[in-house]
Amino acid sequence: MADSLGLKSIGVERVHTVGGIVEADVYLVNIGLPNQVVFPATRLTEGEIGGTDVLIGMDIIGEGDFAVTSMGGETWMSYSLPSTRRLDFVRTARQKNKGKRRGR
Repeated sequence: MADSLGLKSIGVERVHTVGGIVEADVYLVNIGLPNQVVFPATRLTEGEIGGTDVLIGMDIIGEGDFAVTSMGGETWMSYSLPSTRRLDFVRTARQKNKGKRRGR
């Protein structure tokens, strides 16, 4: 992908991957997401990531809210920046189960 975008490496770093430690080219890019969120001047490394073009890491995901939901045979991913609320699916499930037990 770096070649197809005409990116120029700013250096090489050792990167820890699933396959071990490798030397990888580093690039400085602006990353724009479909919801108009932009991460300017972001360092990224090149690598083999299993049949996909880009892998967004926790350095970006951790800046906002990221959720994956599945319903009716469809899977949806959503990202919000800035965070708008705390999502806690475990707490929600516990509250639902507590209400069911009281209703018996």
